[in-house]
Amino acid sequence: MRIAVIGGGISGLTAAQQLAAGGHDVALVDDAAPPGGLIASTREDGFLCEHGPQAVLDGSAEVRALVAAAGLEARIVRALPASRRRSIYVGGKLRPFPASPPALVKTDLLSARAKLRLLGEPFVRRGGGEDESVFDFVARRFGRQAAERAAGPALIGIYAGDAAALALHAAFPRLAALEREHGSVLRGMFRARGQRGHARLGRPLSFPEGLAELPRALATALGARRRVARARALEPAAGGWRIALDGETLDAERVVLATPAAATAALLAPLAPAAAEALRAIPHAPVAVVCLGFRAADAAGLGIDLDTYGFVVARGEGLKLLGCQIDSSVFPGRAPAGGVLLRALLGGTFEPALVDADDATLAAQAVGDLRRAAGLRREPDLVRVWRARPGIPQYDRAHLCRARAVDEAVGRLPGLTVIGHALRGVGLTACVQTAATLSRDFST
Repeated sequence: MRIAVIGGGISGLTAAQQLAAGGHDVALVDDAAPPGGLIASTREDGFLCEHGPQAVLDGSAEVRALVAAAGLEARIVRALPASRRRSIYVGGKLRPFPASPPALVKTDLLSARAKLRLLGEPFVRRGGGEDESVFDFVARRFGRQAAERAAGPALIGIYAGDAAALALHAAFPRLAALEREHGSVLRGMFRARGQRGHARLGRPLSFPEGLAELPRALATALGARRRVARARALEPAAGGWRIALDGETLDAERVVLATPAAATAALLAPLAPAAAEALRAIPHAPVAVVCLGFRAADAAGLGIDLDTYGFVVARGEGLKLLGCQIDSSVFPGRAPAGGVLLRALLGGTFEPALVDADDATLAAQAVGDLRRAAGLRREPDLVRVWRARPGIPQYDRAHLCRARAVDEAVGRLPGLTVIGHALRGVGLTACVQTAATLSRDFST
């Protein structure tokens, strides 16, 4: 079958690789020369900076299979033990985020009363609806303080957005399923741990030259089947579809759109205006990534606890910083010997205009907030800034309605499929799994 995949991010690359492995005649159209979309890695002066996603989790069979198909198994770099420790800046100080149920007893993140409320979760009745927010769900089941001090900040680390605006059923369908099927999140998690085949999140993995090794390897394996061009228009043709590129056309029996929401909407507008409208309505959170490199920076001289993955910042603390990752403590080789690499995140739905500030302003904001939150004592030796626009899709209370509108409209166009992080999972694992499932469906 002749299949055209439009979009060279991880969703498009995974779909193209899987479809080609299944014996299909595949053409991948990517409008950027470097493959990978949001995934990009740069090494400068011995520091390895990630512009976008820092790692992918190894708990998914589809992710492990993709890494193997890319020929990168021997190059896997797994996260260091320090990455298991994470913190939240709340109440004017960094507090350890409980990594296990026993840690909840010792944490000062929650009051004694809040801990008792949390342990009463199995006795809370089912409730809520499809548009219930993540914040409201956690407050209902675990208590308001758990929502404010744990769930809210944790969501910032994933969506750079507000837990009160994100819909549980869209953003975390597995949590909704635990309540629906077991009547309790804690009870459901406990039962699932004992079941064979239980899906686990896994540990972060990357590669010696950064996560960008994965899309580069996939693109290399595709060879001439990947072409750098912009898809300008899409129209039905005899036996399938015709795609207008830069000065040429491409015919295919099936088309997979794996482009960002705005690009997908532009291609669908003449064919499925309802789908285009729904895609354009998806809100996004722009993010600025500020990489700060320090040479010969021991923990005492830098003033920061380096034995940790990093921290996120609760809202209402007077900081614009969303969070900070200690990249050199997560993976080896991210900084020169004796050096430290920090990655500060700014913007999100809370300060979207900040992303448009110049590099010097963003760097000064990051350093100033790190001084206050983490005790940073030194100016960085290296500063690099990248911006992700429009940024991370926000699965708000209307998201499932929008996704259904896209599915219904596209379903009336035989041979056309839409995937990508705008609809069903912003994380790399979700993108890989969706693309792999699509490829299996094409082969049945």
